[in-house]
Amino acid sequence: MRALETCLYADDLDAAEAFYTAVLGLTLHSKVAGRHLFFRLEGSMLLIFNPQASAQAGDVPSHAGKAGGHACLTLPREQTDEWEAKLRGHGLEVTRYAWADRGESLYFCDPAGNVLELAPPSIWGLE
Repeated sequence: MRALETCLYADDLDAAEAFYTAVLGLTLHSKVAGRHLFFRLEGSMLLIFNPQASAQAGDVPSHAGKAGGHACLTLPREQTDEWEAKLRGHGLEVTRYAWADRGESLYFCDPAGNVLELAPPSIWGLE
């Protein structure tokens, strides 16, 4: 098995859309204004829900959550320095953490306060 979807929450979907497209360069797959944003990743999807709207009953089970979650997206090991500079260039505070010889993670927050991480799969021995 592998993860097909990762879900985070944001009260301001306009700010989330701007951040995930402009800063991270993700491709928006679809959206419903005021409810959710769906971004295509390599082999999976990143779903950003407005917590109030997604808690309402609908055709699918509600997604009741709140901002403050965590997601880690893959990063080629050789691009760590480049991505750190890019994130800092967007005014983000970045924490860099070394996992011994397995690689390094870059931690930062999106506008909603979700903690994001960019890391090579090798931190989990997946390369």
